[in-house]
Amino acid sequence: MKIYVDVLVLENVVINYLILLLTAKFSKNKTSHLKLLLASLIGALYVVILLLFPNIKVYYSTTAKIALSFLIVAIAFSPGKLIPFIRTLVTFYVSTFIFAGAAFAFFYFNQTGGFVKNGIVYVWNSKWTSLLFAILTAGIIIRVFWDIVQQRLSKEKLLIPLKVAFENEITDLSALIDTGNSLYDPLTNSPVVVVEFNAIKHILPREIQSIFDKSIEDDLNSVTQIVSGSSWLSRFRLIPFKSLGKENGMLIGFKPDYIEVGENTEKKGVTDVIIGIYNRALSKNNNYNALLSPELV
Repeated sequence: MKIYVDVLVLENVVINYLILLLTAKFSKNKTSHLKLLLASLIGALYVVILLLFPNIKVYYSTTAKIALSFLIVAIAFSPGKLIPFIRTLVTFYVSTFIFAGAAFAFFYFNQTGGFVKNGIVYVWNSKWTSLLFAILTAGIIIRVFWDIVQQRLSKEKLLIPLKVAFENEITDLSALIDTGNSLYDPLTNSPVVVVEFNAIKHILPREIQSIFDKSIEDDLNSVTQIVSGSSWLSRFRLIPFKSLGKENGMLIGFKPDYIEVGENTEKKGVTDVIIGIYNRALSKNNNYNALLSPELV
């Protein structure tokens, strides 16, 4: 089999560049196309060294390949600190594995010639056509993988710790930041946090608990009588809504002492808020038990 050095180098430059581009996207590192291209060329020059000096075993060692990956990442992204560098390096390896697996899956199913030996990618049998389709195959697989990761990360970022304080009782909740939650108390115009009844049942007065235990929260006459006879009358509200599976509903709410949104240095206390009580599960897998308006974050 004849190996054309110029074609081999160009192939590896293209592949290296795409892997580094993928690394930049995954790690969200700011870099330039010039840096990525330079790092790709360094990786391709390693190929030339292997071809010119095949008898020098040190170039084929794991240590040499790890050192090369360190150099490539350093040139491409110029990380200033150790932890970001290691994180980017790991992302680079993961990107390499994803790309290599996707590309060679194409070679296998398409019965196209291609293999890796000593860190060099070899492609034959209509080289550029095969490489192009391998790249497209890798791109599709990576795109699907990236969307799944993004959805998972986005959902995790939308979950936030929430504390509700009411009459010397504090309840810890997990809230979903819901952009569709636009509920406001019609009397005070305070934003409403929707919370599952079971999550805050223990801090509610017994007469209010009975409304939800008996599932009569939709019976306005009964609710009005119970709330008006409660010693906590000034705390409670009736909030109209058009969601949560109903066109025209009424949510029972109360004014807490305060709520705390977030944790550690990002913790935020809010007093001008209403807690709306929902007598069903908000999450199918119990990931959260409250819906939080974005303006409270």
